[in-house]
Amino acid sequence: MTADHIHLVNNGKRDLTLDQLAKQQPGMDRLMAEVGPRVHRMYYAAKAGNWPLAAYFCKSVVKQLQLSVESRPKYDPEMTDYLRDDYAPVTAAIKAEDAEAFEAAYTRMVDRANELHGVFGKPYIGWKTPDAPPDDLDLTAGMP
Repeated sequence: MTADHIHLVNNGKRDLTLDQLAKQQPGMDRLMAEVGPRVHRMYYAAKAGNWPLAAYFCKSVVKQLQLSVESRPKYDPEMTDYLRDDYAPVTAAIKAEDAEAFEAAYTRMVDRANELHGVFGKPYIGWKTPDAPPDDLDLTAGMP
């Protein structure tokens, strides 16, 4: 690469090349660390019957998982298939405000996520729903 083709950006502290900036993008470990708490909140919001809050976190999880594919393309097509086949039923159950369908779809979604950990060589990662709702979130906010 010649000096004519180096593009710099400034993060407010220093100039960075685009290559330096790209190396700072999160890996799957950091991306998934953001997914877990969102799924936790989605689950307990649905259990509390706060469907708007469950939908909010549901959509947030989708955006994070799509970002994962964009950032780490080696996880596609499995992630795209997961979103379509395993996650979409959770979204549909939330939209329908169907607690029974949600529970079944959610359980399948978590099981499939853990299967995919094994597919990608990390069978030692087994996510589970925490036993209690998050203590930093009012699950009844905005409910009548």
